[in-house]
This record gives sequence, C-alpha cells and structure tokens, in this order.
Amino acid sequence: MGGPYRTGDVERLLGLGEHVLRYWERELPILSPARSPFGRREWSESDISLLLRVRHLVKDRGLGLSATMDVLIAERSGASAGTAAALSEVRAALVSAYFESRALAGRLTLDILSHHIPALSSTEVPHASPER
Repeated sequence: MGGPYRTGDVERLLGLGEHVLRYWERELPILSPARSPFGRREWSESDISLLLRVRHLVKDRGLGLSATMDVLIAERSGASAGTAAALSEVRAALVSAYFESRALAGRLTLDILSHHIPALSSTEVPHASPER
C-alpha cells in the first residue's frame, strides 16, 4: 500500500478540481487529510476511499453536502456499519491498485523508450552546414 498521495493525484483520480476538494473538506468535518511539515495535504487511501464515496453521493446521486454527511454518518453507525467498513476496505484496495498500476505503467514506458529509442552519440548528431 502506498501513500500519502498528493492533491494532484487525487484530483486526477476523482476528476475534480482542488477547489472542490478544499470545499468538501471545509463542509464535511469527516474529511481531514494529514498535513506535511510544509502544510500540504497528504491523502491516505482511506481518505481517498471516503472521497470516492462523497463523489458518488454528490455527483451520481445528486445529494447536497448536508445530506451526504447524514448518509455517511448513517453508514458508519448501526446495522450497516459492517457493510460500510467492508466497502471502504474494497475502495481503499482499488485506490492502491490504481496508483500501483499508474506507477508500473510509468516504469514500463520508460523501459520501452530506453530500449527502443537509441541514444544519439555525438558522431550521429547531424552538424549544421555552414551558411554561405
């Protein structure tokens, strides 16, 4: 498992802007990512899992943030708490797999490029002909 994740990574995963993440963080006290020594947000897999749930409730189900908070509280208490916890673990595993696959794709791309694009030596670089 990886992390902490940068806000830019979270933005790309969720398809949301940083301003939306900051707004949700202000309005939903349950969202509280850790901060680096420099004050930057550091999102954990459980933070991202929660953000995925918030995004679903707001974007797909059309709930406002107040109703979203009510759903989140209800999911984490009572009879459905076990199911919500299990789903949260699955979401966290998917988040981890997503970031691991992106890292692997980046390494593979670099590996392929380094093997298929020969480095130009100084003798292979075409010299500019002198202007007449």
